[in-house]
Amino acid sequence: MATEFIQVCRAWTTNTDNSASCSSFEWIQGYVLPPEAEGQLDLLIQGGFSAELFQIGFGGTLTLFAIGFGVGLVISQLRKLKR
Repeated sequence: MATEFIQVCRAWTTNTDNSASCSSFEWIQGYVLPPEAEGQLDLLIQGGFSAELFQIGFGGTLTLFAIGFGVGLVISQLRKLKR
């Protein structure tokens, strides 16, 4: 990935109608990412955490725990009835 020259504003001026305009431009070198890198950039910025996937995983874990607990109770009662 090569660096490219990018035009940026160095100083801003406020006009009488409260709009801002650039009064001084400067060229700097920076990395320009292609549009295909959007997914990787989102992952980098957000840290790879997805609230939706967390809810699915946490809900699945609780569901499996409840199922296991319920099955364990049923098996325990069946063993007690055998005696």
